[in-house]
Amino acid sequence: MTKLYFFLILSAWLLPVAAQTKDYHAEYAKGYRGGYIRQLESIDGALEFAVLGDFGRGGEYFQKDIAATLAKAVTGINASFIISTGDNIYPDGVQSVQDPLWTLSFENVFYQYPLHRPWYAILGNHDYHQNAQAEVDYSKVSGRWNMPDRYYSFKRKLAENAEVLFVFIDTNPLEPSSYRSHYREELVKQDSTKQKRWLGEVLSDPSPNIKWKIVVGHHPLYTAGNRALNKPEMRESLEGLFEKYKVNLYISGHEHHLQYYKPKDKFTHHFISGAGSEANEKLKPRGPFDFFAPIQGFMTFSIAPAGDRLLVQAISRKGKLLKKLQISQSR
Repeated sequence: MTKLYFFLILSAWLLPVAAQTKDYHAEYAKGYRGGYIRQLESIDGALEFAVLGDFGRGGEYFQKDIAATLAKAVTGINASFIISTGDNIYPDGVQSVQDPLWTLSFENVFYQYPLHRPWYAILGNHDYHQNAQAEVDYSKVSGRWNMPDRYYSFKRKLAENAEVLFVFIDTNPLEPSSYRSHYREELVKQDSTKQKRWLGEVLSDPSPNIKWKIVVGHHPLYTAGNRALNKPEMRESLEGLFEKYKVNLYISGHEHHLQYYKPKDKFTHHFISGAGSEANEKLKPRGPFDFFAPIQGFMTFSIAPAGDRLLVQAISRKGKLLKKLQISQSR
């Protein structure tokens, strides 16, 4: 009876492990014991990454829970990198690359070994409150923080003739209402016209190898959150370019929830991943959506090596898989 009881307990413990991804098993064999996300999927040979935003609160507002769960997720799918959608340090960004808030809100919170892989970040509105350039310059100090400029792009290979174009933009100068803020002069220096011209040039890349175009910015074009009734300034500024150049995904933050929305008769799929710390679980959606979750969490993205499909998974701070979505590549 004792042996049977032990066998049942052992089986109950091993079954979830057996259900994990191939990449998780590889890490487990090496000695990893940090845990896993139940039902999290991975695509063999895929380009996989995680996205979170609006997180830098010194470990408060469940930020530490987010970090622990994120470490499990990136291990499970063996994510190549992590993307931040901005508002990296609350409440007012940083003063310099030596600001202690780097340690308090980033280094000492996202300290887990699996999180020591490249982070690609952009600027949010809170990052502009003090010294936005310091977040760019921190790339020269940190071995994992990457923000080579206020807007930038790169490509990642999927297969021999397939790649993904990632475009990171600074949406702060593109929002007219931002110019009423105390950091107005800093925004004026950024030349929004120059950035949009650059964006058009990057998105018009004629390479037939580009299977997916993914743009990352802080402010969403569509939201069902607190700002749903605001004037759609970002939509008016960017949607024309996104539709013209067939941007597959626009990923943003700013709103402190998780969301997916595909507007009818539009090409671009819109994601919000801005729930890296503060969130209101009682928030009710105030606009159209296909998926909406007002809880701290993040998203993972997996792009198949053939470039024909993309898997998106939304995960809560508690490690619960909230949504699983498949998107087929189309032109």
